[in-house]
Amino acid sequence: STLQLFDLLGIDIGTNSVPKYQDGFLRLNFPLKKNSTLSLFGMGGLSDVDILISNQKKPEIDLYAQSDRDQYFNSRMGIAGVAYAKTFSANTYMKSTLAIQGNQVTSNHELLYRHIGADENYVVDSLQPILDYTFREGKISAAWSINHKLSSKWLIKAGFNADALMYSYLDSSLNIDSTSSFYYQWYSRWNSAGTTSLLQPYVQLKYKPNDRLTLNFGAHAQYFGLNNSLSPFEPRIGIQYDLGNNQLIALGTGLHSQQQNMYLYFYRLQDSLNHQLPPHNLNMDFTKSLHLVTSYSKLFAQHFYLKAELYYQHLFNVPVTKVPSSFSLINTGVGFSRFFPETLVNEGTGTNYGAEITLQRFFYKQYFFMITGSLFNSRYKGSDGVWRNSDFNAQYVMNVLGTKEWTISKKHTFGLGGKITYEGGHWYGLVDTVLSEIQKEIIYDDGSRNSLQFAPYFRLDVKINFKINAKKVAHEIGLDVVNVLDTKNILSLTYIPNDDDPSRSVIQKNYQLGRLPIFYYRIDF
Repeated sequence: STLQLFDLLGIDIGTNSVPKYQDGFLRLNFPLKKNSTLSLFGMGGLSDVDILISNQKKPEIDLYAQSDRDQYFNSRMGIAGVAYAKTFSANTYMKSTLAIQGNQVTSNHELLYRHIGADENYVVDSLQPILDYTFREGKISAAWSINHKLSSKWLIKAGFNADALMYSYLDSSLNIDSTSSFYYQWYSRWNSAGTTSLLQPYVQLKYKPNDRLTLNFGAHAQYFGLNNSLSPFEPRIGIQYDLGNNQLIALGTGLHSQQQNMYLYFYRLQDSLNHQLPPHNLNMDFTKSLHLVTSYSKLFAQHFYLKAELYYQHLFNVPVTKVPSSFSLINTGVGFSRFFPETLVNEGTGTNYGAEITLQRFFYKQYFFMITGSLFNSRYKGSDGVWRNSDFNAQYVMNVLGTKEWTISKKHTFGLGGKITYEGGHWYGLVDTVLSEIQKEIIYDDGSRNSLQFAPYFRLDVKINFKINAKKVAHEIGLDVVNVLDTKNILSLTYIPNDDDPSRSVIQKNYQLGRLPIFYYRIDF
């Protein structure tokens, strides 16, 4: 990886924990007789990172580490499949896909005990295993669809997606809460394995009564075999009208449902004797949402495109805790941490609404640019009945990007590009310092969740590249500099023990990635 190369060169990237990763992708297309095509595809990757605090001799600040433990992380993923497409006639087209995929995430933590020796360097006393988990997921997927033109005005598409889901979740943790009656005892939070299924049939109709008006009608259904969750009818409608002079207006609405992350169904609690209880969230239903969006777009001056959009989304059936709290699964997906939910019920709600505008100049005369801006509000209500900012509620986002190329010779071009990102900061709450000290991690006051906001996020990226175009192959050498100004953007708060300096607060700010140059070489043939 690029970061491994920087480590060998002695370039400081803010951490001694250098990720080691590799990946690959393959796709082969085979035209067959009778208007059909067979495609084979595959992709795989693996990554490892060891965050070893025990190697430190002096106090250090590491952007990604907890300073009281060594941490080992690794992940593996792979997918392989085959796709077959066939054109039966000018009016009928069919496509089918069969794929198998799997992924694994493993982590081990060891609690570090050390002291400062006579030479004022750290001396390791012992390393105590504190966490061990392995999550494995597999999926066999089959997809099939057929498109048929019923007439010059009507087109129908029907199909299904069917997934056989396999899972294995193992997790054990050491209780280091000194106030607990099970202090320094191991307990299991996940211990489940099995198979289940997810089925999704659908049908779509497209009606074009004239050259200007296009109507789309659709229906979707979803069934999850683990707990027999069923969403039998999800209607979707879209309307598009051509105003002429390269202008379009559109309106769309639809009902959607979403399965929860698989591991959340199998989390377990312990009883008063520290015995593992059965999973308590197996009956979680789908989260559902109603979407409404309208847009206006225009092509003008040959090479410019403008689009403005208004949208509203109502979320319901969102899992929240049975005991009143601010927790909601609506906030999953923002960070890298796992969730450890108590008993959940599908009684939460949320809303997202906003406006977006995009101005784009297509690549012409060797340059292009795009400007996007969004104003929005994203809020949710937990089981305590209080409306709060969701973790996604940055409130505003602006992006400006562009590229300019210069022709050096018939086969050589030089390019310079950049991107500016500016958006609202992440939300957080008041820290419960007493509980944080006891549990050795950040614990927020539940009632103040997402009532405070970090400073806005700003980042400038720059890209330089050089291209060589030959007859059968193209070479590209480039340098991407992420966050070229090395702007310090706050990601979150983190707990860092202050054994080395008791005057320092144990609550510290965790920053996002600083300046990072990435060299690359690409061949297209």
